[in-house]
Amino acid sequence: MQLKDIIKITIFAVIGLILSIAGGYASMLFGPAMLYINSSIAAILTAPVFFVMAKKVHKRGAIFLYFLIPGIVYTMMGFWPMLCILTVGGILAELIVGKEENYLSDSKLTLSYMIGELVYALHGIIFFLVLSKEGVLKTFPKMFTPEQADTYAAFYGEAWHILAIIAIQLFISFIGAKFGSYIYNKFFGKVKTQSVLK
Repeated sequence: MQLKDIIKITIFAVIGLILSIAGGYASMLFGPAMLYINSSIAAILTAPVFFVMAKKVHKRGAIFLYFLIPGIVYTMMGFWPMLCILTVGGILAELIVGKEENYLSDSKLTLSYMIGELVYALHGIIFFLVLSKEGVLKTFPKMFTPEQADTYAAFYGEAWHILAIIAIQLFISFIGAKFGSYIYNKFFGKVKTQSVLK
């Protein structure tokens, strides 16, 4: 992988992060349902970015960096646990793709995207299960009020809520991957040529 590839990945990753954050804010419009779809809208918005990045760069490690870079940005913003979450997501997503030639495989990229996005979507659950409510309040003092932390802790304490989030996220990520593949093939996959005689 060359420096120009890393620069491309960084640009795509930052665009993906911006769209992901925008999707998170958009999910708030759904009221209490946002607890189930907090990362689902983002999975639709960022899929084309992921597919274009993967197929344009198609180098081993590109997908890992795509997830790692937002983790670094989150760390700079004070949310260092996101680096751990996105590092795991990036490793799993990269392992699923495997060989470099699989970067051009829609099926491999779809599964890679679904798993990477699932890990990202579970960050709230992981925070409350690993850090506990008290740990979350201490780690993110400006993000949650004690009342909000109580609500999230109670919600994530129900196993069926977690299963519902997983199922919804996998389904939406699959739809997003199909959308991402369509966008790539429609606008980036074919090089249009014109005869010199015309």
